[in-house]
Amino acid sequence: MSRHTARIHALNMVFQLPFHMEREKPEIEEAVEYYLQILPEFKGLLKGISPDEEERDFIKDEIIGTFTHLKDIDILIDGYLKNWDLERIAKIDLAILRLALYEIKHAAGVSTGTAINEAVELAKIYGTDDSYAFINGVLGRVDRSG
Repeated sequence: MSRHTARIHALNMVFQLPFHMEREKPEIEEAVEYYLQILPEFKGLLKGISPDEEERDFIKDEIIGTFTHLKDIDILIDGYLKNWDLERIAKIDLAILRLALYEIKHAAGVSTGTAINEAVELAKIYGTDDSYAFINGVLGRVDRSG
Protein backbone atom coordinates (compact mmCIF):
# COMPACT_ATOMS: atom_id res chain seq x y z
CA MET A 1 0.00 0.00 0.00
CA SER A 2 1.31 3.44 -0.86
CA ARG A 3 1.15 6.51 1.37
CA HIS A 4 -1.42 7.85 -1.07
CA THR A 5 -3.69 4.88 -0.36
CA ALA A 6 -3.04 5.24 3.36
CA ARG A 7 -4.16 8.89 3.07
CA ILE A 8 -7.35 7.73 1.37
CA HIS A 9 -8.05 5.58 4.43
CA ALA A 10 -7.26 8.49 6.74
CA LEU A 11 -9.46 10.82 4.68
CA ASN A 12 -12.29 8.32 4.90
CA MET A 13 -12.25 8.58 8.69
CA VAL A 14 -11.58 12.33 8.85
CA PHE A 15 -14.65 12.74 6.64
CA GLN A 16 -16.90 10.28 8.51
CA LEU A 17 -16.16 10.89 12.17
CA PRO A 18 -17.65 14.39 12.46
CA PHE A 19 -21.04 12.99 11.40
CA HIS A 20 -20.88 10.42 14.18
CA MET A 21 -19.57 12.93 16.69
CA GLU A 22 -22.76 14.97 16.27
CA ARG A 23 -24.92 11.99 17.28
CA GLU A 24 -22.65 10.14 19.64
CA LYS A 25 -19.26 10.78 21.16
CA PRO A 26 -17.00 8.04 19.81
CA GLU A 27 -13.54 7.70 21.22
CA ILE A 28 -11.30 8.54 18.29
CA GLU A 29 -8.76 5.82 19.08
CA GLU A 30 -11.47 3.16 19.36
CA ALA A 31 -13.08 4.31 16.11
CA VAL A 32 -9.73 4.14 14.32
CA GLU A 33 -9.01 0.66 15.65
CA TYR A 34 -12.44 -0.53 14.56
CA TYR A 35 -11.95 0.99 11.09
CA LEU A 36 -8.59 -0.73 10.67
CA GLN A 37 -10.10 -4.00 11.87
CA ILE A 38 -12.86 -3.99 9.23
CA LEU A 39 -10.66 -2.97 6.29
CA PRO A 40 -10.62 -6.49 4.79
CA GLU A 41 -14.41 -6.23 4.38
CA PHE A 42 -14.24 -3.06 2.25
CA LYS A 43 -15.50 -3.11 -1.30
CA GLY A 44 -14.83 -0.83 -4.26
CA LEU A 45 -11.80 1.41 -4.38
CA LEU A 46 -10.34 0.19 -1.10
CA LYS A 47 -11.21 -3.50 -1.62
CA GLY A 48 -8.54 -5.90 -0.53
CA ILE A 49 -6.08 -3.23 0.52
CA SER A 50 -4.94 -4.09 4.01
CA PRO A 51 -2.18 -1.98 5.52
CA ASP A 52 0.89 -3.44 7.16
CA GLU A 53 1.88 -2.31 10.67
CA GLU A 54 3.83 0.76 9.49
CA GLU A 55 0.94 1.83 7.27
CA ARG A 56 -1.54 1.25 10.11
CA ASP A 57 0.57 3.51 12.33
CA PHE A 58 0.63 6.18 9.61
CA ILE A 59 -3.16 6.02 9.20
CA LYS A 60 -3.67 6.20 12.98
CA ASP A 61 -1.30 9.15 13.30
CA GLU A 62 -3.06 11.01 10.48
CA ILE A 63 -6.54 10.53 11.93
CA ILE A 64 -5.75 10.99 15.61
CA GLY A 65 -3.42 13.91 14.86
CA THR A 66 -6.05 15.66 12.77
CA PHE A 67 -8.69 15.35 15.50
CA THR A 68 -6.23 16.27 18.25
CA HIS A 69 -5.53 19.57 16.48
CA LEU A 70 -9.00 20.02 14.94
CA LYS A 71 -9.92 23.31 16.61
CA ASP A 72 -6.61 24.94 15.68
CA ILE A 73 -6.84 23.57 12.13
CA ASP A 74 -10.38 24.91 11.69
CA ILE A 75 -9.31 28.33 12.99
CA LEU A 76 -6.43 28.28 10.52
CA ILE A 77 -8.70 27.32 7.62
CA ASP A 78 -11.20 30.01 8.57
CA GLY A 79 -8.43 32.61 8.63
CA TYR A 80 -7.38 31.83 5.06
CA LEU A 81 -10.80 31.76 3.45
CA LYS A 82 -11.63 34.65 1.17
CA ASN A 83 -15.31 35.65 1.14
CA TRP A 84 -16.27 32.22 2.43
CA ASP A 85 -17.39 30.66 5.72
CA LEU A 86 -16.11 27.40 7.17
CA GLU A 87 -19.67 26.07 7.39
CA ARG A 88 -20.18 26.55 3.63
CA ILE A 89 -17.26 24.38 2.57
CA ALA A 90 -18.27 21.01 1.15
CA LYS A 91 -17.68 18.39 3.85
CA ILE A 92 -15.27 16.39 1.69
CA ASP A 93 -13.27 19.53 0.88
CA LEU A 94 -13.15 20.39 4.57
CA ALA A 95 -11.91 16.88 5.41
CA ILE A 96 -9.18 17.15 2.76
CA LEU A 97 -8.11 20.57 4.07
CA ARG A 98 -8.07 19.32 7.66
CA LEU A 99 -5.91 16.34 6.78
CA ALA A 100 -3.50 18.42 4.70
CA LEU A 101 -3.16 21.11 7.34
CA TYR A 102 -2.49 18.51 10.00
CA GLU A 103 0.34 17.23 7.80
CA ILE A 104 1.68 20.71 7.07
CA LYS A 105 1.59 21.99 10.62
CA HIS A 106 2.04 18.93 12.81
CA ALA A 107 3.12 15.74 11.03
CA ALA A 108 6.76 14.73 11.02
CA GLY A 109 8.22 13.48 7.77
CA VAL A 110 5.68 15.02 5.39
CA SER A 111 6.82 18.01 3.36
CA THR A 112 4.47 20.90 2.71
CA GLY A 113 4.71 20.27 -1.02
CA THR A 114 3.76 16.63 -0.60
CA ALA A 115 0.82 17.50 1.66
CA ILE A 116 -0.50 20.08 -0.83
CA ASN A 117 -0.01 17.78 -3.82
CA GLU A 118 -1.77 14.89 -2.08
CA ALA A 119 -4.65 17.16 -1.04
CA VAL A 120 -5.09 18.38 -4.61
CA GLU A 121 -5.03 14.81 -5.93
CA LEU A 122 -7.59 13.69 -3.33
CA ALA A 123 -9.80 16.65 -4.28
CA LYS A 124 -9.64 15.66 -7.94
CA ILE A 125 -10.86 12.17 -7.03
CA TYR A 126 -13.45 12.93 -4.33
CA GLY A 127 -14.39 16.58 -4.72
CA THR A 128 -16.30 18.58 -7.28
CA ASP A 129 -14.79 19.98 -10.46
CA ASP A 130 -13.76 23.10 -8.54
CA SER A 131 -12.55 21.45 -5.34
CA TYR A 132 -8.93 20.98 -6.29
CA ALA A 133 -8.49 24.66 -7.24
CA PHE A 134 -10.18 25.82 -4.03
CA ILE A 135 -8.07 23.50 -1.87
CA ASN A 136 -4.88 24.43 -3.70
CA GLY A 137 -5.68 28.12 -3.20
CA VAL A 138 -6.26 27.80 0.55
CA LEU A 139 -3.20 25.63 1.10
CA GLY A 140 -1.08 27.88 -1.12
CA ARG A 141 -2.03 30.90 1.03
CA VAL A 142 -1.11 28.95 4.16
CA ASP A 143 2.23 27.95 2.61
CA ARG A 144 3.10 31.50 1.50
CA SER A 145 2.34 32.90 4.94
CA GLY A 146 4.79 30.46 6.52
